[in-house]
Formats: sequence, C-alpha cells, structure tokens
Amino acid sequence: MNLHPLRAALVMFVLASVACADFDLEKQKLCKQLPERCGDADGSMGDWTGGALNVTLGYSGFTRGCVTVTATDAENAGNTNSLDVALPGKKAGTVSVMVFRKKTWGRALSVTTQLREVDCSGPLVGDPQKARAQVPEEGTLDVPFTVRANDADGDGFFSSDDAEGVVSGTDCKDGDHTVNPSATEVCNGQDDNCTLGESDAIDKLSWYTDVDGDGYGSTQVEACTQPTGTVATGWDCNDGDPQVRPGRAEFRCDGKDDNCNGINDEDFGVDNNCEDDLRCAGKIACASTPSQTACVRLPSENPVVWYVDGDGDGFRGQAAGLGCESPVVGGVSQSEDCDESSVYVRIGLTEACDRLDNNCSGVVDEGCAPLTWTTDAGVLGPADRLNSIALYDQGQKGWIAGPNKLAHLDSASPGIKEFTDGSCRKPWNAAWASQDGRVFVVGEDGWLSTRKFVEANEECFTPQVPTDKNNTDFNGVFGIDDPVLGATVFAVASNGKIYRWAPPYFSASDLIEIAQVPANLRAIGGLKSVDSLIAVGNANADLKAQAYRANSTGATWTAESLGVSATAFMRGVHVLNGHYAYAAGDNGRVYEWTGGAGWKALPQLPIPNGGTAVPEILDVLSFSKNGTYAVTTANTIAFFNGSTWSTVHTAAQTLRSLDGPRPTRITAAGDGSTVVNFTALAPLAP
Repeated sequence: MNLHPLRAALVMFVLASVACADFDLEKQKLCKQLPERCGDADGSMGDWTGGALNVTLGYSGFTRGCVTVTATDAENAGNTNSLDVALPGKKAGTVSVMVFRKKTWGRALSVTTQLREVDCSGPLVGDPQKARAQVPEEGTLDVPFTVRANDADGDGFFSSDDAEGVVSGTDCKDGDHTVNPSATEVCNGQDDNCTLGESDAIDKLSWYTDVDGDGYGSTQVEACTQPTGTVATGWDCNDGDPQVRPGRAEFRCDGKDDNCNGINDEDFGVDNNCEDDLRCAGKIACASTPSQTACVRLPSENPVVWYVDGDGDGFRGQAAGLGCESPVVGGVSQSEDCDESSVYVRIGLTEACDRLDNNCSGVVDEGCAPLTWTTDAGVLGPADRLNSIALYDQGQKGWIAGPNKLAHLDSASPGIKEFTDGSCRKPWNAAWASQDGRVFVVGEDGWLSTRKFVEANEECFTPQVPTDKNNTDFNGVFGIDDPVLGATVFAVASNGKIYRWAPPYFSASDLIEIAQVPANLRAIGGLKSVDSLIAVGNANADLKAQAYRANSTGATWTAESLGVSATAFMRGVHVLNGHYAYAAGDNGRVYEWTGGAGWKALPQLPIPNGGTAVPEILDVLSFSKNGTYAVTTANTIAFFNGSTWSTVHTAAQTLRSLDGPRPTRITAAGDGSTVVNFTALAPLAP
C-alpha cells in the first residue's frame, strides 16, 4: 500500500509500534528511520499483530491546533492509548493516524478524537467524536472524522460563537488576534483574555469605598473604572464619620485620630504639663468642655485654703480661696486671724474687756469683770435732747448737739463747754468731728455750722443753703479727714440732696450741692475715700428702706436694695471697712453689707421684756461682724455678737446717737441731755 506523502509523514504518530514487515517500502524506510516506533530493530512487529485502523480527521476553518486520538479496547477499558497530533498549519486539510492493536487486546476498538486549541498543550474544545471499529486481520480500515472551527484572526484560539456544526472555542473576539485566552488582561475597555471581563486586568487602579461621603475612602477596591461609592483617595481611618478624614486639623480631643495621621489629639497638648484653676500641677487631658481640654490635677497635689488680710490689721485670716499656690499675692496657708472684719481681733492679740474675742481663743472677755456703763444725765439740762455725739482724740474729747444746743466734752477737764452764741444755736440733727477737734453740725432748714473748740470767740460759722418749698432738712453728716488740708464733709437731707463742704469752709464755693437722689435721706457714713460713702433712708417711690453708694467723685449715687419688704426708714449707717457695712432703722432691723454679696438682714431685734413691739433702731456702731451696737427707742443699747442680740445697757430715757473710736471706748447720747459712756478695763490678773 502506497502512502500519500502527507500521510507518510504522519505515520510516526501511530499508537503502537508499526509492523514493518507488513508495510511497503516507504513504511520500511520510515521504520528504519524511527525504530522506536516499530517493533524490533530487525523490522519485525514484536507485540503488535494484524492490520490497522486508518483514523483520518478532516478539518477546516483554522490553521493551528491539535487532535488527541484515543483508542480503547472495547472489551477491556484498561487497554487504552492516546496520541496528540499537531495540525500541519493549513486552514483546511486531513491528518491520519494508524491504529494497531497489541496481541493482548481485543480486535474491536473504540476510537475517540477531540480537538485542542493552539497546540497539543492547549485546552480541549468541542465535544469528542467517537467511533467503534474492528481492526482487520491484515490491511487497513478507514475510520474518518471531520471537524470545523473558526479562527479568523489566526491566534490559534477558536471563535466562541455557538454555530451549528462548528466547534465553539474560547476566543471571545475572533476578529482580533490580541484578544484570546492567552492574552494579558489590561484596562482598555475590553475582555482581552475572554475571562471575567476586566476584573483580572494586571493594571487595575486602586479605588476606596467612601461610606460617609467625605471624599476619602477606607476599603481598597481594584478596578479599571471607578466603581459607584468609591473615591480615588484612601486613608480614611473612620469611614463612618464625615468629619474624620486625612488632611484636616485635629478638631476633637477624644483620644482618637481625627485627621488619620496616626496620632491622637496632637493639636491639644494632651499629657503636657499644666496648672489647673487652683494652681495645682497637672497634665492636660481631653474633657467635655468648650475648650475640649482640662488640666487634670496630679494625685500628689493637695490644694489648701489661703488667707489674706481683709481688715488691714496686718494679719491674714480672710479666706482667699483654695489652691496649691496662693491665688493672690501675699496669701498664707495658715490663718493668723479668726475675724477678718475687725482690726481688734487676731491670733496672739491681748484680750481686752470689750465683748470681742480679741485673741481668737474661742472665749470672749476671759478674765474680765462684768462690763458696765456710766451715765451722766442732764449734762445740758434735764429737758434738753441730744440728737448726736461725735468723739475725737481717741474718744477723750467730743461734741454733743441737739435742738439749739452745741457743746464740747473733754474727759481730761471735767465739765462741759456749751456755745451759746446765736450762730451756734440751730435745730441740729447730726454732728461729726475731725481729729483736729473741728466740729461740723447740720440741721433743719438747711443750716450747717463749724468751729473748733480752741477758737477764742464764741461764734460758729453757720451758712444756710438756699431753701424752697422742698426745704432742705439735713439729717446726717460725715467727713473724710485730712490732717493737712482739713476734712471734706458730706451732708444728706430729707429731700434727697447731698452737699459737699470743703476747706476752708468760708467761701460760697466751698459748700455745693453735688447730687440728689429720690429718697428721704437720714444718715451717711464712710471711710477715707468718696467711693466708700453710703447714705441711707427710704425711697420716695415705695417708701421702703434704701441705701445709696457714691462713685469716686460723689456726683453719682447708685441705689442698692436692702431687700426690705415693708415701709421703713434706715436711720443709721456705719461703714466698718472695705468689706463690711451696717445700716439700721425701723422694725428693729440691721442690714449687713459684705462686699460682692450685697446686703442681707441680720436677726431682728427682739421685743424687750415688758414691751409689746419691736423697737426702732436710731443709730448703729460696729467694730466687728461679731460686735455691733445699736441704740433703740426702747431706751436700750443692744449688742449683736454675730448670732444673737442682747441688751447691754438700759437707760432712763431714749438714746439717739452712738460713737466710739474703738470697742473699748463707746459713748451714747440722747434725751434729757444724757451721755452714757463705756470704757473697758484691763482683764483681772490671774
């Protein structure tokens, strides 16, 4: 049997060794060239026997590919063998394979052919074709197969179009040789390798899911085109909060990273050293405050109360606040004074017999005999009334005044000097004395007067302010002493007018009206500056007790409510120091002013034994928050010890005025020209 040259070239792919003795000359030549494909070296058939099957595969539509031919013993499936036959590179043609059988095989064989793309290592495509044939005892039997596939672009991969009679391959775009399953997938808008679209592209871009919509994403997603809900920028460390994102300032102190730079709260100085409000050392920490941070005190820091000198006695006992350091200059952490309202009380001071705990021992007047008052009745006449007493020279000297009465007192020279000149006899309501002995008296119908005791003449300098239908009846007077220039005096009247009388007192320009308030003013008191002055009375609008405080020039007086609910007059006022003042008047009431806390009512004066009503208070004098005196319409001198009132003296007639330079020297004056004196004695020796 002569072989076609093409077929002769393919005989090398037979499934078993060729029996060279049964072949023609061409076959014998081939066996000699490829003895491993034949039986023995001498050309015998060896284990092979009989004729052969000539398996042919006709193909069209492609040039590259491979056919896998498998022969299996129909009676024993374990007897099988396969051979891959590469196509010869033509777009249509036929390949043949000679199939022999071994002596141990049956004669009936099952032959299967299946196409592969590209080459013999390529993927199987299409369905396998099967045929059953009987191997002849000699000669050949043709077993034909045909297959059609499309490879228009010649890349070795068949079109994936599913057409009848055409093997469907894996090339999803058979018109473009760059698109096939072996191509590298890149982002170009097409499926280069015919698998999974562009999802397996090697040059996909990175995108990031942006859950909170702040323009920064978190979870990375690789894709050729931007997926919905993603952004180009990542690094969002909290994709559930649109305020947290890279590239912004740290805006919350919360122990978290707000700008995704890997650092928490870097703009808030957390853990830096600091001082808290009490000047205690601490560390800055996050807090729920407008500033978002707070200074957290170190456990070793223990604030204490600091004390300053509030009453000016040089010893510090007024609490200035808590702190690890003093909140004010000069504070001390141990109190030196148990009563910062009084210069007459402090730790270490000698105890005096004055109803005060001078030495802060907790006991008042230890070692003292019962305190008594002396009375001088009728010093000017039993029918005369004294409305005011004003002491000077540490209480050794003083002036008394009343309706048409003005007299001088001197404890060193027994007796009273009364000034009887008509210029000195006016309806006086109040008096004040400077420390050089000059007296200032004021009274009804706008009268004022002044003189010194040492002047040779008997006359007083007595001007009268202009009066009209609203007569200026002066009720109170107070002066700011100046040992060089002389005292400047302020007088208040029932029509609310306030006058200032300045040295040398004798010119019309020395006495001027400086202000008027809508009130009936009854008394005035102060310290050594104009802005310490307080005038009291009752307001015209509702007739309730009212206080008025001067500014630094005295041109403006600001009303201050005492909290009085009933109609009442305040008839006396005493400014103890810059932190305490007292106003007293109707209904047995005394009001205490304590700096920024304003005014508050002290306990009401009790009804005296045998009385039926609370007495009125006519004047008030204070040396401490625990030592305030008042003269009352019950003919008594009452004393307030900081918690309760007690009666320390009962007079035969009403006392109307109180004065005293210190708690050991106090004088009162009143009806029947009565003068009552208290002078403390030293404690008894132990």
